[in-house]
Amino acid sequence: MTEPIRLLIVDDHKMVREGLRAFFQFAEDILVVGEADTATGALQMTRTLAPDVILMDLVLGEGSDGIHAITEVAKDHPQVHMIALSSYTDSERMIAAIKAGAHGFLQKTVEPDELLGAIRQVVTGKIVLEPLALAALRESTANTRPEPLPTHPAAAQSGMGGAASPEPLTPRERDVLNCLSKGLANKQIGAELGITEKTVKVHVSHILAKLGVYDRTGAILAAARLKWIDLS
Repeated sequence: MTEPIRLLIVDDHKMVREGLRAFFQFAEDILVVGEADTATGALQMTRTLAPDVILMDLVLGEGSDGIHAITEVAKDHPQVHMIALSSYTDSERMIAAIKAGAHGFLQKTVEPDELLGAIRQVVTGKIVLEPLALAALRESTANTRPEPLPTHPAAAQSGMGGAASPEPLTPRERDVLNCLSKGLANKQIGAELGITEKTVKVHVSHILAKLGVYDRTGAILAAARLKWIDLS
């Protein structure tokens, strides 16, 4: 039997946490391993509970910031997938959450089944954005100059400084990048391109290093700014 997806719920409203926990009890492939109501609590539980996915509110208790929590988790636990779940829909907050390392952005008005589907998708490496967040991302990449993204260790060691002047991608890396922009997981990319999943992982690592970013979200943002991919 496949291991369930380990889920951490981070929200400063107890009723929201209890409602989510009650809903996920009916999903056999989801296991809620913990709840937190502050950024500090989210970071502590991430270290001790090793969740696969975190549902992260952006305004937390004690005046703490969910975007800060996303940034810290992405830096220290890059294997954890995060979905920003917020009642705020301003473009700046959406883009900040994605830049910080969120793999998805959904409003709290999302349908329960859609939320469940998003969790199942991000754990495979896909990026899940609701229409408003996707529109904000498109506008950001179209109308703003490239900004430095968190530098991937491999890029730092080789002297590459991020998305402003990256080393060109090989034709195969561009193929993989296009698949990433479609939200395909490594196994799906392998099937699409006729290469092994292990080879896909190598190409993804090279893409992240060349673009100077930590994860797929950062790669897609950087590539969109460089006009290497079209998010429309």
